[in-house]
Amino acid sequence: MKNTSIKKDIAIIGMSGKFPKSENIEQFWKNLQEGREMIHFYSDEELKELGVNIKEKDTNFVGAASRIDNAECFDYQFFGYTKNEAEIMDPQTRLLHEHIWLALEDSGTKTTDYGGKIGLYTAVNDNFNWRLHAKVSNNNKVNPFYANQLANRSFANTLISYKLNLKGPSLIVDTACSSSLAAVHLACRNLLLKECSIAVTGGVKILTRKETGYNYEEGMIYSKDGHCRAFDDSSSGIVNGEGVGIVVLKRLEDALKDRDNIYSVIRATALNNDGNRKVGYTAPSVQGQYECINLAHRMADVTPESIGYIETHGTATKLGDPIEIEALNKAFNYDTNHSCAIGSVKTNIGHLDSAAGIAGLIKATMSIHQKSIPESLHFETPNQQINFKKGPFFVNTKLTDWKTESPLRAGVSAFGIGGNNVHVVLEEAPERAVSETSNPYYLLRYSAKSQWSLDKFQENLKTFLATKEDSKLSDLAYTLQTGRDHFKYSRFLVCESKDDAIKILESEDQEGIFSGKLKNAQKITFMCSGSGSQYLNMGKDLYRDNQFFREFIDKGFAFLEKETGKDYAAILFPESDTKKQTLDINENMHTQPLVFVFEYAIAKTLMQLGLNPDYLIGHSTGEYVAACLSGIFTFEAALSLLIKRGELMSAAPKGGMLSVGLSKEKLTAYLNSQVSIAVINSPESCVVSGTIEGIDQLKDLLEEKDIACSRIRVSLAGHSFLMDSILEEFKEVFSNITLSEPKIPILSNYTGEILTNEEATSVSYWVNHLRNTVQFSNGLQQLLAIKNMVFLEIGPGNVLTSVFKQHSEENIHEHIALNMVRHPSQEINDTRFFLQRLGELWFQGIDVNWENYYGDHLPNKISAPAYVFHKTKFLVRVNPLDNLDVTSMGTVQYNVGDTLKEDEEIYEEDADRELMNNPYKEPSTATEKELVEIWQDFFSINKIGILDDFFALGGNSLKGVTMLKLIQRTFEIDIKIKDFYKKSTIKGLAAEIDLALKFVTVQEEENTSKTVITI
Repeated sequence: MKNTSIKKDIAIIGMSGKFPKSENIEQFWKNLQEGREMIHFYSDEELKELGVNIKEKDTNFVGAASRIDNAECFDYQFFGYTKNEAEIMDPQTRLLHEHIWLALEDSGTKTTDYGGKIGLYTAVNDNFNWRLHAKVSNNNKVNPFYANQLANRSFANTLISYKLNLKGPSLIVDTACSSSLAAVHLACRNLLLKECSIAVTGGVKILTRKETGYNYEEGMIYSKDGHCRAFDDSSSGIVNGEGVGIVVLKRLEDALKDRDNIYSVIRATALNNDGNRKVGYTAPSVQGQYECINLAHRMADVTPESIGYIETHGTATKLGDPIEIEALNKAFNYDTNHSCAIGSVKTNIGHLDSAAGIAGLIKATMSIHQKSIPESLHFETPNQQINFKKGPFFVNTKLTDWKTESPLRAGVSAFGIGGNNVHVVLEEAPERAVSETSNPYYLLRYSAKSQWSLDKFQENLKTFLATKEDSKLSDLAYTLQTGRDHFKYSRFLVCESKDDAIKILESEDQEGIFSGKLKNAQKITFMCSGSGSQYLNMGKDLYRDNQFFREFIDKGFAFLEKETGKDYAAILFPESDTKKQTLDINENMHTQPLVFVFEYAIAKTLMQLGLNPDYLIGHSTGEYVAACLSGIFTFEAALSLLIKRGELMSAAPKGGMLSVGLSKEKLTAYLNSQVSIAVINSPESCVVSGTIEGIDQLKDLLEEKDIACSRIRVSLAGHSFLMDSILEEFKEVFSNITLSEPKIPILSNYTGEILTNEEATSVSYWVNHLRNTVQFSNGLQQLLAIKNMVFLEIGPGNVLTSVFKQHSEENIHEHIALNMVRHPSQEINDTRFFLQRLGELWFQGIDVNWENYYGDHLPNKISAPAYVFHKTKFLVRVNPLDNLDVTSMGTVQYNVGDTLKEDEEIYEEDADRELMNNPYKEPSTATEKELVEIWQDFFSINKIGILDDFFALGGNSLKGVTMLKLIQRTFEIDIKIKDFYKKSTIKGLAAEIDLALKFVTVQEEENTSKTVITI
């Protein structure tokens, strides 16, 4: 493909649709490939069941319809509507909600945190029938002003833009039969003008009238036999059809940069009007169509002979088809030296009016994408008014492989009554960069707004893995990680291959599948452990697999070797696991710098992934890691200090340390003169340090009292008087060290409070830190008081995570702690464990930068399994003039196209509390119970509690007015709207109502009293 055009080319990066007998694009394409006619022809038995009097039906009656299945089903809860609102909403708007969402998902676009502007351009068929139905239905649970917006196509786009937070232009386009292709034209123009960075466009048409066919009239547009025979001599017109089609567009240069899945490229679009150059207003024009197609070719900078297929307007009318071919011949310069296939999707699904153009665009796009042109049906003998010999065109009558040495190109036409012509030039997508990711493990994660939808998605994911042989696991993982919005009910698994993933998904006990409910943690604390938790080969798999971790570890190894002459890589990752190697890693002069380098590498790896700490807390030598991350020490300065610190501590008098399960207060009574409390880990756990003799005596005494204690495997007595002899020498080490003020808050081991700038830059602080008691518990309790926090242990194992769990009473906000490195007893690959922890972090509401995670080996986005909506059935087919006495819209009346497919599970049930985060509290007073009934009926939600807020449930100002009328009518009191808004929970409102009722009672009693009091 020529690079000169890339600046004005538009990529189609996502699609979704629903057509007759086609639930999605994949099924639609399969039906086209198989040459299926998706128009349904009703038998006499079916017509009888549908209320048609067979004996009295017109002789020109044609019992054919092209309807979609399950048009009445909509997941109103997903989009935050009440059941009453969904009942009155135009069924076309319902469909648009779902398929716009699915198309955006298919493109890998998350609307919740998308930084740019997303434009919305759709065509929606006029639906006067539904608007009239909404008017006469008298649904008093929806404010009339809002009801008009829900039932009127004019508001469809802006409703969706509001719900999905789409901040680009939001336009409804109407040019009759060319509407949806005109919407594509406008979307492309707005992209090129940079009025948006993504454009969602397409069209929808649903027939809401109760129809079972039509009466054929000669000379009109409808077919006499229910078949659409485009370009055939026996053609007689079209069949009315239904459907919805949506595509997602992005500037090609951006799509390539973003590694999007590109179905095809729009080289150019053109739109014009016939003017009066035709025999009548509704007639087509050769000149108008020619000029439109010619302009599209010039805009695309392509020659007609490079185009191999035209998806025509193809209405199978005696007048329209010859004019269309004549205009094409003229646009192609009457060239007969090459051939170009033509076809019309209307022969498969009928005429979709507002959605006709997008159906043709999707067909042509899939033809290019799959390098295959489907059969155009019912063509046997050319229309006698068409001279195919004057140009390159032939009707494609069989499924044809489509391959050329140059990029495949196609044209798509749509011509509207009134003369608005649109033509689009499509081209094969350029080859995108090959995904070369070869990670040993991948995180597959997915979420939904309901448990049912989550289960269904998991089934589809398993099918996808088993059937999509050409898809790469890395691409699937990346798409699910970066191209899906996050919802409450969530799951993930870590796998090393597709077979491994399928095995996990198929396991009866679901072992390997992690489930959770997404929370909203907003802050991160890094907990940096001290010496003592190290083990041989800790993080070895991560060192091999993660480039960030490896780079930071190697940086530390290089500095240590330069300063000490020792090979620390051999100490951490020895060739053999022997007693000597274990002694080496546990030697204090090795342990302190080695643990520092390890924790620093883990922390910096997390920070490279976007997990930046808001707070830091260290444990003994772990505070040096915290200080380095906060900017107090440079990396080199911290390592220099720890090298010397380790050497000095190793030279200090020998001693021991003992972990004891007692509080500081209780433990003090058992201490002898040779020991002291070195660490306060939690309210009921301390560490004692001192001479070996003193430690032995204390251990014997505690065991006699059946008090839990265990010796820590060290040969020194840190944070005790045995360190006094090295303090002065350690102080001298700081003479060449620059101390800076911390940039990230640190909880001090020395004070248990936030480390001040004065303390951080004081040499005395760091000297005393070596000697004095570690106040870890006090520091941790300070952090536990902060809301929305998650704690990450960045050292080896789970020492601090275990200490964290000992603070259950202080953990008032129910925070969690995760150790990012496995414990040595856990037999699991380090990389797999690390990914599991990233998945558990996602449960807490904290995500990583996946682009950084994959680094130079970034995967591609692909078309992955889509969200499965949890749908409820609503009325679709109506004759409003026959139902002027309708008082409820909730009763489903099944007519043509309304029967549910046998293999599709559609649930009709009220929403429960699974979409709500507020705890449930049941009503207790009569007023509260009455209000709960009103609210549950109004919002169609079960188990509304007295603490639930009107606005949190989906209320707004218009709903407030309607709700207030219901309350006033029920309780026969007058409540002002401003008071209702102030008391927007059941509990608050009930108290206000009880007060008002009490006042009314008092007034009534006073009015009936004979005593008159004058003031």
